[in-house]
Amino acid sequence: MTIKEIEQILGIPRATVRFYEREGLIEPTREKNGYRDYSQTDVIRLKKIIILRKIGLSVNEILDIFDGAKTLPDALGENIANLQNQIDELSGARNLSRKMLEDGVDITSFDADMYWDVIDEEEKKGNSFIDIAKDIARMEKRNLISYFSWTSVDGEAYDSFPKIILNAVIIAAIAGCILCIIRGTWNIGNFIDGIIGIITIMLAEAVLSVPLYFLGKKYAWIRKNRNKALIITCLIICVVFLILISF
Repeated sequence: MTIKEIEQILGIPRATVRFYEREGLIEPTREKNGYRDYSQTDVIRLKKIIILRKIGLSVNEILDIFDGAKTLPDALGENIANLQNQIDELSGARNLSRKMLEDGVDITSFDADMYWDVIDEEEKKGNSFIDIAKDIARMEKRNLISYFSWTSVDGEAYDSFPKIILNAVIIAAIAGCILCIIRGTWNIGNFIDGIIGIITIMLAEAVLSVPLYFLGKKYAWIRKNRNKALIITCLIICVVFLILISF
């Protein structure tokens, strides 16, 4: 079945389905034309994933359960303990976690359809569950951070700006040393000029990358050719600037 059919069956946006696919939780087959083909097994697996996400288990925990690194009962027990601090706000997730634990379910045998209906009824009563829309927001944040190259050498996104600033300072200091070597004179003036130059370039890239990032969501060429788009934008700005100062 198509992703549109998945949206209609599960009542979730395709962005959520794509997110779980990128995280390695589902692996639909691909037809010869390149389109994804979702099976009934994928639907059941997605239901299980969404149920586990709605009761508070993280994507990594769910991956561990499917991979066999952690059992579902262990994960449910830990989840119940974590939810105690949010008992008033997340009563639905706590109650369902407890029910699933008492039912003695495991990842291969638990009835996704039954618990899916339980969540629906609990939500109608006003009992809350984890907002899985945050998964999409988290993915967007990670994509944006990665787009600006705010990542470690291992490709992990930095969680705080101090690390980003530290790396910027190191790069700027290296640039200052390089300029001193090029000019053949080691003095504070050359060093500062190098630092100012690299910081200016980094700031210009950051400022220009923001609109390009969002334009890339609409235009495939910009998304696939970020560096070319950035260079072209810089050249246009330089030309406009030169025209303006010539008058």
